[in-house]
Amino acid sequence: MTLAYETRGELVENRHDGCVAVVDKNGLRWKGGRWSDTYFFRSSSKPIQALPVLLLGLDRQYGLTEEETAIMAGSNAGEPYCAEVVRSLMEKTGVEEADLVMKPRYPSHEPSKFAAIARGEGPKKLWHGCTPKHVGAILVQRALTGSGKGYHLPDSAAQRLVRHTISLFTDTPYEDIRMGTDGCGVPVFGVPGDKIALSFLRLARPELIPEPYFADAARRMTDLMHRHPRLIRGTDYLCTRMNADPGAVAKGGASGVYAFGLKKAGLGIMLKLYDGTESAWQAVIARILSQIAPKDCPELLRDLRTKELVGTVCRDIRCMTGEKIGELRAEFTLEKV
Repeated sequence: MTLAYETRGELVENRHDGCVAVVDKNGLRWKGGRWSDTYFFRSSSKPIQALPVLLLGLDRQYGLTEEETAIMAGSNAGEPYCAEVVRSLMEKTGVEEADLVMKPRYPSHEPSKFAAIARGEGPKKLWHGCTPKHVGAILVQRALTGSGKGYHLPDSAAQRLVRHTISLFTDTPYEDIRMGTDGCGVPVFGVPGDKIALSFLRLARPELIPEPYFADAARRMTDLMHRHPRLIRGTDYLCTRMNADPGAVAKGGASGVYAFGLKKAGLGIMLKLYDGTESAWQAVIARILSQIAPKDCPELLRDLRTKELVGTVCRDIRCMTGEKIGELRAEFTLEKV
């Protein structure tokens, strides 16, 4: 189904097809598109992948601050505030750039990237969006085996525990989780769309998690995400605005995947844009919220409809002069189950 389309002048220039799954504790509530197909979480799983760090008490073992713990659930944009937290996390835990398997890169936050180039600095792993997740996996691998080496391998102790956590949160048998390699070199996990939605329902409502130790870890992590939303992505990004609302918990991933949970309504939501775009997320999420829970997060819904966030389009499409030249519209209707 078409979730959003873009106009330019008198023409519809682009269409963004995709799917939506909305679940509550009893199962599917709303649907659209091929919601039952299997999709990779990509970075939307980061809040879940970070839970073994809390489960094993490693945040306390290393004396991590709230900020150093929260950023392991996020995607570091590389702006100075986030980079300093990552630097401190690595120093406290003794993780060095050489321990990380991904290649160095510049910050995805463009002003920070251009500032680094102006200073004559080259790419760094410190600025990679997935560095906090990798540090967390190294800590788990160390705790389970005595060494952080091989933390990124699918059969490593760390990744097996992450896969078990995904299985628990999605009600998907361990062996049925589809595996691939994420852009940063670690495993990525694939489950049906409604199961991704279920995992975010459980983040929003930890009392629905069948294992109490995991429920406690999820409760702590989501609380940290609310207290430090800027560390989940960066200044004025969609994930930051979503997690700043105490009634929602959210994380986006590459290739058009976004997932969030609503606490008051007790709903988990997953959406996937098949063309992999992220620019339409904001408008699509606003359209979903307006249909399934318009009174749940009123300030969030207002901002999604009116505030231009980094990398997404609220409604107006503008050229580089600032002139409005088109619109991004999300006008789909979900089917209620």
